[in-house]
Amino acid sequence: MSNTGLLLLLGVVGVLTYLYRYAMIGLFASRSLPGWLHALCRHIAPASFAALTASALFVTAGEVTFAFDTPRPWAALVAVLVAWRTRNVLATIAAGMAALYLFKFLASLLLAG
Repeated sequence: MSNTGLLLLLGVVGVLTYLYRYAMIGLFASRSLPGWLHALCRHIAPASFAALTASALFVTAGEVTFAFDTPRPWAALVAVLVAWRTRNVLATIAAGMAALYLFKFLASLLLAG
């Protein structure tokens, strides 16, 4: 893709994003949302987070792989269990990061020794 085409594409995507956000904020700011739309909006953040997390865990070099020989899926499992038990975002993030670094450390010990 040429530089001009790329800039044009970025401009179009930027304008569409602005219009979409304006529609939600500008048009609905003084009104209450319908019940069905409000119910859908509650799921945007968890769905976005799940998509980002799944791509970080299971996409390698553009291909979907379900490899459990790396520390990331196991740390994610720890985070899921903590989230399920505590329902606390900060505890989930802390436990997931601690598990990730612990599993990476243990993997480096196993590979070195």
